[in-house]
Amino acid sequence: MTYQPLFIIGAGRSGTNILRDTLTSIQGWETWRCDEINLIWRHGNSDKKHDLFDESDARPDVVRYLRGVFDGFAAKSGASVVVEKTCANSLRVPFIQTIFPNARFIYIVRDGRDVALSAAKRWKAPVEMGYLLKKIKFVPKSDIPRYGLRFIKNRVYQMRSNDRRQAAWGPRFPGIEDWARERPLIEVCAKQWTVCVEESDRALQKTDPQKLYKIRYEDMVADPYASLEAIAKWAGIEASMLNRDAIGSIRTDSSGGWKSKISQFTPEALQLIAPMLERHGYEPSV
Repeated sequence: MTYQPLFIIGAGRSGTNILRDTLTSIQGWETWRCDEINLIWRHGNSDKKHDLFDESDARPDVVRYLRGVFDGFAAKSGASVVVEKTCANSLRVPFIQTIFPNARFIYIVRDGRDVALSAAKRWKAPVEMGYLLKKIKFVPKSDIPRYGLRFIKNRVYQMRSNDRRQAAWGPRFPGIEDWARERPLIEVCAKQWTVCVEESDRALQKTDPQKLYKIRYEDMVADPYASLEAIAKWAGIEASMLNRDAIGSIRTDSSGGWKSKISQFTPEALQLIAPMLERHGYEPSV
């Protein structure tokens, strides 16, 4: 069957989940019953220590595998649009474009200071067994031993860590584990957001404008319905197809919290974030 692959691109903790959940409330817009399918994306490249993939990583066997996964899901779900949100995809847009030349993208950016503070909590979060069991269902069987070992090492590291942080969480930029060992956590999170946004910017500025929709998280939460109505217009669907109940679940008080928590940032963290904040029109920290 024919379907449209639609990828939500954004750094972790940028509002990608609520955007995906709202869009998949539209009839015929479907996604996997799992928060992310990063280990499916990594199949065939699982030896890489990071998530920064490019066109050369989209070898024929990788292309066949990933297209097969999407084709199979679309056929099983009856999707007219397959919506996929994996935050590590912010580091590999060219890889996706090579595999899915007809892909469309929604790029969401959130203030990196709010992102860093939110991400720092996730780095220290305990294991949620229900979440883990859901994700295991979406791990290619041949890759389970590799990722099982990595999971164990990560949790041992967390138990031994003075501040209970994981060895790595979220999109893995090159050198992330060294950063996690050597830097304050807020600087690691600042670097993570900066690299994700920088790589996404670099790739998406070359994308056909008709295949790309950009949105700021702050605009979405300020006026959820208007923001989603604009996305619907871009996607070529009637606004009446949007689920008002789903849109109503978007919190409107979840931006700007960094201002009362600025003391949690080191000068180095704020310096890391500053260039991307300026590029995307956010007010400076000082």
